[in-house]
Amino acid sequence: MLVGLPGCGKSAVASILRDELGYEVIDMSDLVKEEARRRGRGVDRESLRKTGEELRREMGRSAVAKLVLRRIRELEAKAPRPGYVVSGIRNQEEVDEIKAAFGDEAVCVAIHTPKRLRYLRMIRRGRRGFDAPTLEEMERQDRREVEFFRMGEPFILADELIVNSGSLEELRSRALAVVLKIPGG
Repeated sequence: MLVGLPGCGKSAVASILRDELGYEVIDMSDLVKEEARRRGRGVDRESLRKTGEELRREMGRSAVAKLVLRRIRELEAKAPRPGYVVSGIRNQEEVDEIKAAFGDEAVCVAIHTPKRLRYLRMIRRGRRGFDAPTLEEMERQDRREVEFFRMGEPFILADELIVNSGSLEELRSRALAVVLKIPGG
């Protein structure tokens, strides 16, 4: 499981684990996007936030993790995978839900990137409508996200931490080192 603020490198770590180890990547925001479309909404940041909020009211704070577990069961029924990367953890209840299903094989990894570097990377990736136009706006959005979803808890309680402040090759080495320590990893 990967937790971190936008632009920290969750997608990069997920891609590394997919490409290097054959893990299946499940991005929690993709599941929320699917649900938003099912409910007749767009997939802009505010629509996704509202959809996630509704899901959590309807199914509890671990709602998106429940969707993840459903997706994993569907995938496993078709063909077992060597492992899964769940990207986009937002609260501790999601971590607890997944750990209850997978035990010691479920590890929460916090990814931290210094804010100025995150901002520069976000500008480079150019996801209009999601990435903040200024560093000050990014900080405002970060605070809102951390407070709204209570993201600090899974970040602080994470089993492992990856600091992503170097090259992609350094990130690759750190990500693989973390995963290869996991039982069954």
